[in-house]
Amino acid sequence: MIIRNVFVKPAMIAGVMLLTACGGADIDGAALAAEKGCVACHGVKGKAIAPMYPNLNGQWEKYLRKQLVAYRDGSRKNAIMSIQAQNLSDEDISVLAAHYGN
Repeated sequence: MIIRNVFVKPAMIAGVMLLTACGGADIDGAALAAEKGCVACHGVKGKAIAPMYPNLNGQWEKYLRKQLVAYRDGSRKNAIMSIQAQNLSDEDISVLAAHYGN
């Protein structure tokens, strides 16, 4: 568990920083940043790398948006996701939800 946190967490934080740098307006750029940040746990195209992480691909876009907002505002808690979502704008969340959702 400690090894995973040492290597995975920095990669995810870097991905969120890339997404934030995109400003959310560039959907293609934000989708690429999402792939770079989210892929550490949620895998390429949202197919999780391990059973402990949820698959994002195929989830409802509205559901993904709601969960990211809940992580950001603290009404849903998870040690990793709460940190990941705290700097996401509403537009960033919409782009991520659209990228992974259907």
